[in-house]
Parts: sequence; structure tokens; C-alpha cells
Amino acid sequence: MGDSKNISLQILNMTNQKICKTCVLPESPLFHLDASGNCKLCNSPSLLKHILKKPDSEKFAQIIEKIKINGKGQEFDCIVAWSGGRDSTFMLHELVTKYKLRCVAVFGKTPFTPKEIIDIVHTISKKLNVKLIEIETPSDHQEIAGYCLKEYLKTQVPILIVLACASCKFVNREMFKFAQQLRIKAVIYGGNRFEYFPSGPASIDLDTENRYSFLTMLNDNLLRMIKGIGILVRSPALLKYIYTFFAASVLYVNQYTVFLRLRYPDIFRFDFYHFADWDEDKIGEALNNIGWRLPKGCNSPWRADCVFEAVKNTAFKKQLGFTYAQAMFSNLIRGGKISRENAISRLNKEGISEPRLHEALKICGLPEDSFKIENE
Repeated sequence: MGDSKNISLQILNMTNQKICKTCVLPESPLFHLDASGNCKLCNSPSLLKHILKKPDSEKFAQIIEKIKINGKGQEFDCIVAWSGGRDSTFMLHELVTKYKLRCVAVFGKTPFTPKEIIDIVHTISKKLNVKLIEIETPSDHQEIAGYCLKEYLKTQVPILIVLACASCKFVNREMFKFAQQLRIKAVIYGGNRFEYFPSGPASIDLDTENRYSFLTMLNDNLLRMIKGIGILVRSPALLKYIYTFFAASVLYVNQYTVFLRLRYPDIFRFDFYHFADWDEDKIGEALNNIGWRLPKGCNSPWRADCVFEAVKNTAFKKQLGFTYAQAMFSNLIRGGKISRENAISRLNKEGISEPRLHEALKICGLPEDSFKIENE
């Protein structure tokens, strides 16, 4: 990662920027700091119930046992969503080596997946002796991503950056299709709860701890459709890909949607890190042992599996005043996983990788300076 050049403004200068006294979110158009110096999220614990829920080892043990019982008489116990990134790779490693589950790993490859990640997936799947199913996102993924970025540059509507990733959500549909074909009763994801960000461009703020219950997801889906109508009013050009955006935002946005629940009622689904602990040091040690490495030009293990993250972080830094990485580190602070001082230090080092940004823009058919941020 030493050859990557970082955009120095990714977090601005953390020593000069006015940031929350509890986390590292800055004063911004979206979040104003109160008189005591805290941001809205640090003052709204109800919005963080799902994010900061403690690991439940007893419940997790019950889930593993249930998966093993349901897998008896079948060739496999579960299907695992594998992006090739840090968290999903560690999850697969734990499920195979520690919990002795017979896993099928479904690797969703996109136009923005680094070659090094693809090679790592092939190597590690052999080391772990798991069946690998490699799929690709829809063939128009690259076209839609480029279209959304061009519309964003015209309108500056933040949701367009999120919609550029709409095609990735179709991997959720394929996961359940493969589970049904292979008669597998469990689908496991590696979503890191600390990545969830209330009040983001695509988020639906729901004051509930049980974020993925059927009723909550029904409410979520209805609110997304209403939000989508408003977006179409502002950007009618998006009608060109309306099916993709609707499917990605409502039908397949995650594994808990009403549609996927009704379509595949007999398949159990859960997020590994919603029950098991997320320990960055432990994850790093295990991945070093099995040969997982950062791709060329990447300076952070977070979202290392996709170069498009550099576009999202750059756009939202300019639009909202902070990046997704900054929001995630703030959650880690609130969850007691990292100190505020450590977060500030890392954010200044783990900036936006300029080579990855340029690569993503090239894939989308845009010039390198499309998302240039001027230094202050």
C-alpha cells in the first residue's frame, strides 16, 4: 500500500476541523454540533440500538446448532456471501475452521472488484476447501454506474452515488436462488453492523432495535418507495433504469426484504457479526495467516474489495462534509471498539486512494478529474 497516493482532504485536517467531542463526525450541513460539542447521533441513542447491540454468544451458538441440524442429510450446511473483503473472508474462515460448517461460498464479482481480490478468493477457497460459486453482477452494472455518476455531476443529488451500486444488490437474489437449488436451509452474510449509518442519502431512519423484523422491513420498503418517487421527480432521467433501481432498493436491498422472505420462507438468514463479536485485531491476525492482503493502491482494509468506494467517499466528502469511513469510525468509537484518538490518527492515514478513485472513474467512462476535491 506504500505506492498509493491519498487525497489529503479525505478527512480535511483532523487537527483543525471542528468535530464531535464524542465521535469524529464533523460540523457539516447534515450534522450540526450542539452547545456541548456533540453531534446528533451521539445525542440520539435510539438511532444506534441496532448498530451498538452487543454480541450474543449464546444465541449465536444456538444458530450454529440449528444450521447443523437443518443440514443433516444434505451435502452442505449453508451458503456464505463472500465479497473477498476483510470481514466476509474472516467470517468464512471462522465458519469453516472454528464452527465446522460445510459452506458454499458465493463470490459476487463486479466491474469494480480488484484483480488481487479475485486471486485471493480463488486461493483462500482452496485453502479452506470450500465449494466456490463465482457470479457476476448484471451485465449493465458498469453502464448504470457511469450513468448515475454523470447524472450526479449534473444534479449533485447524493442518492445517485448510492444508486450507482444498485446492480450489486442482485447478488442477494442469486444467493437465495443457489440456496434453493442446492437445498440449503441457511444463508449467512458478513455485514458489519458498525457500517450502518442513520441519516445517510439512502438510509431509512427507523427508531427500533429490531431493524430487520418483518414489520420493520415492510415499513422500510414502503418508505423507500415513497422516497423513490421523490427522487424520480427531481431526476426523471432515472426512469431509464427504473426496474434496476426499484429491485435494488426494495426487492433485494438486503436479505431481510419482504419479497425475499415471502419468496424463500424456508431459508434461514442472518448476519454473522450481529451475533458474533467483531474484533479487528483478531480478524487481522487470522487473515494474515491465510494470505489475505490489501490490493494494490489500497490503504485501508475497509471496503478493500471494491474500488468504487473511493468514488463514494470522495463524493460524500464534498457533498456532506464527511465520508462513509468517517461515519464508520464514529460508530466504532460509540461501540467501544476504538478510541477517538486512534480513529483520528487512522483517518488521517487511511485516506481516499487516488489510484483507486481514478480506476473507478475510468471504468465508468469519466475523466480522472471528475471528482476532484480542492484542498483548503
